[in-house]
Amino acid sequence: MTHDELRFGCQVVSYGDVEATIDRAVRAEAAGFDVLTVPDHLFHPTNSENFLTEPPWEAFTVLGAIARETERVQLLPGVTDSVRRHPTELAHITATLDRLTDGRAGFGIGAGEAFNFTPIGDLDWSDPFTRFSETVKVVDGLWNSESDDPFSFDGEYFQLEDAYMGLKPVQEPRPPIWVGGYGHDMRGFTGALADGWFPWIHTPEHYEADLERVLEVAADRGRDPDAIDRAVMVPTTVTEDAGQAREASIDRNRTTLALRPPLLERMGYEDIAAETPLMREMAFDDEQERQLLAAADRIPDEAVDRICIAGDPDRAIDRIEVFADAGVDNLVLIPTGDYEETMTHYEETIIPYFRGE
Repeated sequence: MTHDELRFGCQVVSYGDVEATIDRAVRAEAAGFDVLTVPDHLFHPTNSENFLTEPPWEAFTVLGAIARETERVQLLPGVTDSVRRHPTELAHITATLDRLTDGRAGFGIGAGEAFNFTPIGDLDWSDPFTRFSETVKVVDGLWNSESDDPFSFDGEYFQLEDAYMGLKPVQEPRPPIWVGGYGHDMRGFTGALADGWFPWIHTPEHYEADLERVLEVAADRGRDPDAIDRAVMVPTTVTEDAGQAREASIDRNRTTLALRPPLLERMGYEDIAAETPLMREMAFDDEQERQLLAAADRIPDEAVDRICIAGDPDRAIDRIEVFADAGVDNLVLIPTGDYEETMTHYEETIIPYFRGE
């Protein structure tokens, strides 16, 4: 891939404020972004003063609202999970969004995170990968079902018999399925059956190493590895003052990195990684929050900087090139500083640079 083929995405969110989120989406499209994603949360910590302090809205409702205010960008959850909604509902919602947008919908999905469903006592999350893989297979099966060739499925979690979903997506053969996950099985599943790999937070060098399994499995299955989208979410802060931007980014994202203990361990911080629960296991109770903050306080500045794109426009361009060299072709940015200032730098300098404008 040449760097002029790099697509820019933006995770747009203003928790507790739907209108502000829609405004951010419209602004990102105007700035030249190609992909817009929104997080899909249900429960946020009730007593925390540090994490997710504003309530989440329902992701697909907001995507529908964004769809009516945009014309060009691809829209998808970043990411939904395979626990809270039945796959028949996910298939129907995404097909509807694809029709609403005339073929601009994507389907971002992962195995889920504990804080979104810990309060719900009747959800079975005992085998997250099996539930995830069955969900994706059911969604794809329903999209491809026909009245004379209905879809049946007999899994551990889901069973369907002669199901036909009449509402079809506009895109053929389907809206792209992006997998949000890091583990060996999730990356293998991506290579075997999905259309894109979409992890949250990575260093370029570890992204490149982990991408190998996705591409190897794709090749082993007779698929074209080059056809798989290679996405990643990366925090970004861009200002005229490079030092100020990096300082703000590091302060904001130190806890973000603490939520990825396996990555911390691979970066050489095994003792810090041992102090905090895995993100997927975080319910953000008081003890977990204490552990997380204690671990975050010990993470060096340079480690946080490795997962971010922060600085003035020139340094941001340099950092983006490092991610692109690692194999990323869909860079989904999470603005963590002043939103308008960061958008302006991407619109006026950074995106035009990569498009040769």
